[in-house]
Amino acid sequence: MNTKANNPITLGIEMSNPSAARDEQSRPHSVAMWNSEGELLGSAPLPASARGSDAVMHAIASLGDQVGVSASSIGRVLVSVGPGGYTALRIATTSAKMLAHTLGASLVAVPSARVASIRIEPGLCPALVALASKKNRSHATVIEADGSMREVGIIDAEALASMGVRSIVSDHHLPASFAEMAGSLGIQIVPLVLDARDLLLACEGIGDCDPLLLAPLYAREPDAVTQWRARGS
Repeated sequence: MNTKANNPITLGIEMSNPSAARDEQSRPHSVAMWNSEGELLGSAPLPASARGSDAVMHAIASLGDQVGVSASSIGRVLVSVGPGGYTALRIATTSAKMLAHTLGASLVAVPSARVASIRIEPGLCPALVALASKKNRSHATVIEADGSMREVGIIDAEALASMGVRSIVSDHHLPASFAEMAGSLGIQIVPLVLDARDLLLACEGIGDCDPLLLAPLYAREPDAVTQWRARGS
């Protein structure tokens, strides 16, 4: 585990796809902390009404108080970087960058599909993790039976016919065309689960990144940028 010798705590932040949350009972845990042995110290969801980086920092501070961890003890920050919601990803990555830079902690950017893969049953693989669905298209990543990950990119429903997947893992934004194609092909659809408690396993094999270079993985260009380009500005 790559944490500073004097800062043994690892912090995880997962809020890349708020649409993965279903209700008050099933809201996934968005922040988590582990000790130097990789033992989970505690985790917590963000409040349902939480918005902005202040809510994330408050959740981290509250969790630290609960488990007896001070900010100065954090030597490693793990963050789920997408694809996902634009606002949520900006908040998560900005918070992670600020913490890593301020605390001198190492930083690991974890693709959200890899976080999702931790909860996928082996019998459902190869599984297609569909994220950031919009206008009958989704960003696809295939989790193979051996656990390896293959990023495919943006696809439409017709691509499913040649992909040989057994399941689609998605939130409730999965396009109807995907659901219809999955039904015709006998592909099972299962709910997307993204939980900060899975970040430690999901980050295995991923190296540290420079906090100043960390950026979200956007599935497509933000609408604001697209509109700006359309105006010819």
